[in-house]
Amino acid sequence: MDGVTPNTRQALAQKTQELELVQKLDQIRDRLNEDGNPQEMFEGFLQMLTDAFQAEACAILILAETSLETELLACRGMPESLAETLCRAALENSEIQPVPDSPWAHTVGIPIVLDDYAMGACVLARQNEVFSDAERERLALVESQLDSAVIQARSIWKLSQRNRELEAIYTIDRLRDRTSSESELISGFTGVLLSYFQAELCVIALTQIDTSDVLVRGLVDKVDISGTALDEIKRQCRQISIPQVIPSPSDLPDLVLLAAPFVVAGARLGAVVAGRRKSFTLGDHRLMHAIMTQMDSAVVHSRIVAQLSQRKKELEIIYKIDRIRDREKDLDAMLQAVLVELTEAVPSEIGFIALYNEGQEQELQVQALTNESDLDQAVYGDMIQTISRQALRNGGMVFANEQSGAIRSHLAIPLILNDRVIGVFGLMNSAASRGFDGDDRSMLQAITSQVDTAIFERLEQRRMRAILSRSVDPKVVEHLLSRANLNILSGERVNLSVLFADLRGSTEWAERTQPEEFVSTLNMFLGRMTDIIFEHGGTLDKFVGDQVIGLFGTPVHQEDHAYRAAAAAAQMRAAHLELQAKLSDQGRELPPLGIGVSSGEAIAGEIGHRIRSEFTALGRIVNLGSRLCSAAEADQILLSEITFTMTERLIQVNPLGLQTFKGINTPCAVYELVSVRR
Repeated sequence: MDGVTPNTRQALAQKTQELELVQKLDQIRDRLNEDGNPQEMFEGFLQMLTDAFQAEACAILILAETSLETELLACRGMPESLAETLCRAALENSEIQPVPDSPWAHTVGIPIVLDDYAMGACVLARQNEVFSDAERERLALVESQLDSAVIQARSIWKLSQRNRELEAIYTIDRLRDRTSSESELISGFTGVLLSYFQAELCVIALTQIDTSDVLVRGLVDKVDISGTALDEIKRQCRQISIPQVIPSPSDLPDLVLLAAPFVVAGARLGAVVAGRRKSFTLGDHRLMHAIMTQMDSAVVHSRIVAQLSQRKKELEIIYKIDRIRDREKDLDAMLQAVLVELTEAVPSEIGFIALYNEGQEQELQVQALTNESDLDQAVYGDMIQTISRQALRNGGMVFANEQSGAIRSHLAIPLILNDRVIGVFGLMNSAASRGFDGDDRSMLQAITSQVDTAIFERLEQRRMRAILSRSVDPKVVEHLLSRANLNILSGERVNLSVLFADLRGSTEWAERTQPEEFVSTLNMFLGRMTDIIFEHGGTLDKFVGDQVIGLFGTPVHQEDHAYRAAAAAAQMRAAHLELQAKLSDQGRELPPLGIGVSSGEAIAGEIGHRIRSEFTALGRIVNLGSRLCSAAEADQILLSEITFTMTERLIQVNPLGLQTFKGINTPCAVYELVSVRR
């Protein structure tokens, strides 16, 4: 190159280096396809920049497209926390400038800007040599390439993020479809969180159905978290309403926690937390939101399935007890057979039915015991007397778990029929290590009416009614009755509509139908009726035998609650007729349906005992709705006067005039619903 000046040679060398730099940047970008990971591209940039500028450390920070949150952070030769601090400092400048407060003697920051829009920053650091003007020129060229790389990365991120969210949603949907219990579902959720967030800590806390207590149901702990720290995380989760990073416990300061609430229809079911030492990106927040929208509905679905499964078990034991009642004529033989079935339904070591003694008032006598030899030990006999009297004093179910000694757990409930105390049914020493749980108590509640009815029938046959009425202390009876309305935990007066729907002649139907077919058909009916209540914005109050009770206008306020209830009733009738026809074609039977709807003011809230509470409603209109349902003929829907008044422009009815009902002081105008206008 004769005749070329040194300055020209230097300029050519600089341009050659710039060209090589651009080519290397382009090569790294070209390796990134639509299925690639932009993180790998930026880490490739780091490697190339470190080599090209003999840097000891390098970092690139990319901001989220719609906020100043960190979308990506890649670094070499420095920790993430320092990398983010230095890159954030570089963002404060509009051009390439030294970055202060760096551990290296020479640190330069390159803001990544496109049309005055800050997209991120790049930092290079070294100890021994200041960055020259030529290097700064090449770094400016790097910045011109990085902004287009950010645009490329964001396009891929959007597609990748959506794919990631869809994959997570699909995974959770498959979990919901193939798992049979809430515990399996929670275990699967934990796996999803671990996989998608590369978490070192996963916590899933859910409310208990029967107590509303928040318990940690799922935990994967790779950081040796303490109980105190776990309690602190649970406390923090009570305050959140959207996915967000929450403060880390003091003994785990390096752990970053992303938490999200379980919320369905305004009701908080719990929360999930994923923890790791790496920061969570905005994409992680969006992913957590997408996951939670599926997880919360999956939990609700699981709990509804569990309730239907529990109801199936209750119906099966009720059917068995009915068979025993029909088969056994002797009281003692019937009691023993009933106890065998009950202790199998609620597995326990000891079961008893304590009845008032025929000859001695106020004395409880054990009429049946699954293991009679246990009565020889005073501790068992004394405990039976103690918990039986406690149940009578409380006027409801009593239970305890995790006791010491021979009696580890007990459960007892009074047997009351027609306002008369018959005795107490009880169990001791649950076969489960946890003791008697909410499902056990629910089972006992469901079958108690069958037990006391069976006992009362046999007592009538033996002319024991007069003896029992003399032997029962009137003060005990009055105490039980006086406490009947004291289980209300909280509530408010609201205007609502209540719908009662049940099958006509279900007892006779049960007697002539095989148990499996009976349970299957009834569950099909209950499930369809429940779906219709939900479709019209109603709340499922409870199942009582074959009866479905729905509330409209509470807990969510609805101005058109009466119309919703009437429309639901009409759809129930149509669905029931379709189901009848379908089952008839299969040679199966479904009894006729009667429905009653009443509207007006009632007290609604969480009502029950500390053992179990449920959302329900109490008041005159609820009683009227029940009476209307009882009075309805097959395939008939009866409306109260207030319901009719609130919906008369939207429905067609047949007036039935004034009718009187038991428990309702004045005659009531009743209307038969013919049709509902959509």
